[in-house]
Formats: sequence, structure tokens, C-alpha cells
Amino acid sequence: MMESPQRVPARRLAWLRHELARWQAGGVIDEGTARRIEAGYVPGRRLSLERLVLLLGGGFLGVGLIWLVSANLDQMSPWVRFAGITVIWIAAAVAGETVPQEGGRQAARLVTVLAGGGVIFQAAQSLQVPAYTSSLLGVWAVGALAYAYAAAAWGPLVMALVIASAWYGWLVGEQSGGAGAIAVGLLAAGAVASAVAALHDGGRLARFAGPWRMAGVVLALSGLFVAAFPGVGAGGAFWSPGLWAGLAAAGAAIAAAVFLAGRDGKREALALAGMIGVAVLLVTWTPRGDYGYTGGFSAEQTARAVTGTLTYVLAASWFAVVAARRDLSYLVYLVTAALVIFVTVQSFAVFQSLLTGAALFLVLGLVFIGTGFLVNYGRHRLMEATQ
Repeated sequence: MMESPQRVPARRLAWLRHELARWQAGGVIDEGTARRIEAGYVPGRRLSLERLVLLLGGGFLGVGLIWLVSANLDQMSPWVRFAGITVIWIAAAVAGETVPQEGGRQAARLVTVLAGGGVIFQAAQSLQVPAYTSSLLGVWAVGALAYAYAAAAWGPLVMALVIASAWYGWLVGEQSGGAGAIAVGLLAAGAVASAVAALHDGGRLARFAGPWRMAGVVLALSGLFVAAFPGVGAGGAFWSPGLWAGLAAAGAAIAAAVFLAGRDGKREALALAGMIGVAVLLVTWTPRGDYGYTGGFSAEQTARAVTGTLTYVLAASWFAVVAARRDLSYLVYLVTAALVIFVTVQSFAVFQSLLTGAALFLVLGLVFIGTGFLVNYGRHRLMEATQ
């Protein structure tokens, strides 16, 4: 009786196929042997039910601890609160390196990052530092990022990138208050993340490239989503110190990727540089006319809307190609969902100024159905072409 195929991560299966092709070309094995070896493995997911439960438990535990401290602020002295959350933070960090089960270590590391945030905010409160600013979130992000690399742990890196993205978006927003600045800032952060991912490829921490690359795609598409929306940046605040700093960091990261990364990494970094340039054009483009939804768009407003839409579609298509070439199927699905959401929202914004009543819903329905079919067809063809 033939054994069932073993499930392995998609990236490892891609590596195996590459090696089998190389061995077959070198005459080490024949085609039949290569096919039999490949048939013994199928793509599967790493995250088991046990690990998922442990990760969810760690997340709930970390949030619960912070909530518990916050709910009892008046009943404990500042030093007692600080000492308590610090003990929990140290204990979780120790458990994250000593627990024998992989899932248990990941859950402990998750609690470590969350408890670290509690230590930072509690220390800030004890020192009378204002809590409603982005600076504390930035310190938390730096600490989480340092811990992720010190522990060589994938989970804390994901959390660190989420915290860092929230911090930078908050920073740019509080300095400028304009959606256009936030859009360009998100793209700058996405360029930094994509460049760092390219620099990780093939290195000692190559598995860290995945979270950085996903962060780059999410941030870049989010920035283009905002920049492409009608009326964003028209006459509003734009430049700020935080945005200039982000663009400078993006330029340095892109330059590093161009000089140090591989060929694919160079192209990805340069593509992000082009997206930043187009986003700046979009948010500084102020067409004549009112963006109110009466009377429709002017010719210049329509040109801007079309430019923004084409830019987003091309960017999403580029990211889908990159994900497919790197055998990152989860990223292909993410880009597909982002493209569908964008077309849905953009269609509603544009057609609402032209149509009313039942005609609006009929046209939007046709757009949604057509988009769904086209995107699904393109995704299947793309995955088939890269296999």
C-alpha cells in the first residue's frame, strides 16, 4: 500500500523541484525517479491546530495582562504596577527560550512582545510622560524588533512590523494631518520593508524576508489605495519632518538593495521607488472643480481618477508576479483580495457621481462580477505560468 504524500511548506517544495531538475539535468537521476520523488510531497501549511491554539492563547494572555493592569490603575501604586509587568515580561522572555515545544515558545514570545509594551507604557506613566503620542509606540516597535532578531523568531518580527507601521502612520498623521502625507508615508515605509526583504534573501536570516516582504506589499498597496482616491491631497497639508525622514530612509534602503541585493531584489526596490514617485504626483495633483458628488467629475478629475486606478492595478499586478515567482501563494491571495477591494471602493466613488438609484447598483454589480472573474482567471494563469 502506497504511503500518503508528506506535507511540506511550499517554499521547500519549490526548492525540491529545483534540485530534482538539476539532478536530472546532470544525469544523477532519470525523469521517472524525479517524478516519483516529487509525488511523495505535497504543499501544506506549517501552522498546526496545536500551535494555532497556543498562539491565540498567548495573544489573549498578553492582552489580558495589559487590560488587567489598566483596569486596576487606581488600586496599585505605580512602582507595584511597573514591577509586576516587568516580572511577567522577564518570565515570558525566559520561557520563550526554554520551553521545549515550538508552539509553546512562540506563544511565550508573543506574550514577551505584548508585556514589553506594557513595561514601556507603565514606565512612561510613572515618569509622567504623555501616553497619547506616537513616541511610546515607536519605542515599543524598536524593542520588539530588537527582540525578534535577538531571538531569531519569526512571530515577534511580525508583531514588531505591525507596531512600527502603526507608529509611523500615527507620526505622519499627527504632524501633517493630511491623507496625502499618510499615503506617501505608507509607501515610503513599504519601500523600506521591501528593500530589507531583498537584503535578507539568501542570507543567514532568509526566513525573515517573508514578513518584511509582506509588510512592504501591504504598506505600498495601502498607500496607493489612499493616494488614488478622488480628492486626496487636493489643497491639504502634505510635507512634514516625519515624511521627509521616511522618504530619506526609503531612499537609503532602496540604494542599499540596488547595490547589495540580487537581481530580483534590485527590481523590487526600484519598482517601489517608481510607486513613490507616482504617489507624490497623485497627492500633489489638484484638478479644477469640486469633488462633491453632484454634477460628476471634470475632465481633469476623471484623468486623475483613471491615473490612480491604473497605477494601483499595475502595482498590484507587479506584486502578484513577484509573489508567484517566489512561490508565495499566500501573498498572491492577499494581493488578489486587495485588488478586488480597491476596484469595489473606487468604482463606488466614481460611479456615484454619474449614476443614481437602481442604475448605480446595476453598474456596480456588473463591475464587481467582472472584476471577480478577471482577477480569479488572472491568478490561476499566473500560478500556472510560474510552476
